[in-house]
Amino acid sequence: MSQIAASPLLARRPGRFSGRVAELATLSFFAVVMVLPILFLLVGSFNTAPPGQTPSYGLENWTRAFLDPQTLSALWMSFLFSVVRLIPSLALSATAAWLIARTDMPGGNTLEFLCWLAFFVPDFPLTLAWILLLDPNFGFLNTMAATVLLFVDGPLFNPYSFWGIVWVHLGTGGIWLNVMLLTPIFRRLGATMEEAARVAGANTVTALLRITFPVLSPMIIAIAVLSFIKGLESFNTELLLGLPAGIYVYGTRIYDYIRQEPPAYGEATALGSVFLLVLAVLAVLYRRYLQGNRKFSVVTGQGYSVSRIKLGRWRYVALGGFVSWYAVMMVLPLTFLLIGSFMRRYGFFEINSPFTVAHWQNLFADPLFLGSLRNSLAIAGITAVLGVLLYSIVGYLLASRRLVAPALLEFLCWVPWVIPGILMSLGLLWVFLATPLRGILYGTVWGIALALTIHASPVSSQAFKSAFMQLGPDLEEAARVAGASWRYTYLRILLPLVAPVAATVAMLNFGTALTSISTPVLLYSAESRPLSILLLEYSFTGEIERAAALGLLLTAIICAMMLIGRRFGLQMTNPRRQEARPTA
Repeated sequence: MSQIAASPLLARRPGRFSGRVAELATLSFFAVVMVLPILFLLVGSFNTAPPGQTPSYGLENWTRAFLDPQTLSALWMSFLFSVVRLIPSLALSATAAWLIARTDMPGGNTLEFLCWLAFFVPDFPLTLAWILLLDPNFGFLNTMAATVLLFVDGPLFNPYSFWGIVWVHLGTGGIWLNVMLLTPIFRRLGATMEEAARVAGANTVTALLRITFPVLSPMIIAIAVLSFIKGLESFNTELLLGLPAGIYVYGTRIYDYIRQEPPAYGEATALGSVFLLVLAVLAVLYRRYLQGNRKFSVVTGQGYSVSRIKLGRWRYVALGGFVSWYAVMMVLPLTFLLIGSFMRRYGFFEINSPFTVAHWQNLFADPLFLGSLRNSLAIAGITAVLGVLLYSIVGYLLASRRLVAPALLEFLCWVPWVIPGILMSLGLLWVFLATPLRGILYGTVWGIALALTIHASPVSSQAFKSAFMQLGPDLEEAARVAGASWRYTYLRILLPLVAPVAATVAMLNFGTALTSISTPVLLYSAESRPLSILLLEYSFTGEIERAAALGLLLTAIICAMMLIGRRFGLQMTNPRRQEARPTA
């Protein structure tokens, strides 16, 4: 409590009127854009009239949705996929985070950055690459297996299957996100208990399984719950690999309902409402678990050691295992995605002159590409700017600790984290269609940018909150003494001081907006189609080579942004470079 009381922003005293207006406006905005879509979703599930017409309520939507055998199968498949891939992904990510944060494995910082880089690689291009590698008809690995292993009869691998989808998910963003979340948690764990275990005769594996993981179990389970929800949200891979095999999850089923003629909005909303109830049950169960397990302190006043575990010669084995895993799950598919973008026919290596640059030429000459590029840049730019303007205010209000309802604002900021993108998109679709906002937001870049800005709420708000917590109260006090208003002080003094965080948030939101599919998939029109949706359309119209080229282009843009951001961040935070600058 003493640390909390000593927080420099507790003494902050923003102008009462301006501060209350900012808080009221922020709460009102969040209540509209986050709570209203959920309410529309729940109420709309009982509305049997088309959007925009006089409501008529009944149970027909629920009856039609759940009398369809594919609906129940899709719900079951969603949970089955999430559970099955959660176990290996959590085990791999926990091991990787432990090696990076708690052991003397070489190159920990570089490997952590590679995990960040992998997280931002779009999953749809990776899925296209795994098709080139594993397709039963032309997959490179199947062809090699048939050539080398003469006893193999038929394809050895098949991505269009349950286990094929699980395998592809082990290399996409979810597992790398777990590594990014778990690594700081392992770093904060004191080594005292582990050292005591080794003194008592326990080896490293025993200490890890009997002490480290149990002590960190609340945080690990929290990340597991979030990972489970993100798994339920998964849409892109199941859409590309599941449909050819007749495998549906709830997200692809909602997509089918909305895209059929005429659109079955009621059935889609009923399916989404069931999912909201499931998420609420998960949240209640996790909260009860935390209430019953409170003795998990990892940093105390009884001595705190962060010494790393020495692996000896096993440190190079661990490094080799990590690098091999990364090479198989990231480097291999991206290499074949590059190869596939230059192939005359995707996957056919045996034909005469198998390589060509025609697909890249056709991509850049396609009017749809140029229009989608403009839309994507506009959407990503609006999302980046809105994210900085909105969440910097939210972060300031949360850090000031002078809110009337801080818990409510914090809760609203975290709502998009537990609501899958396609479900939030469906709720916003109801808002856009059933309100006067229809002509302004539905099917426009502004509506898509708003949805993506809402989706970025948890990370953006918490990043700004941490940045403002580091600023002392004397800055605002000096500005008030000089007669500056709260708005002037915020825009001209405080916001420039958190510019590095603002640049990071803008970059993250920009990159996410470029690659997101599940959020805009129900909100776009022919005039507002972004590159990510064009990539989806290329894939489903048989233009797989052009899709590979576009996917590689998006991946290159994201990687370039990450490298530039890392260099910019190092320059901003390296005091030696700042001291070395010549002064006038």
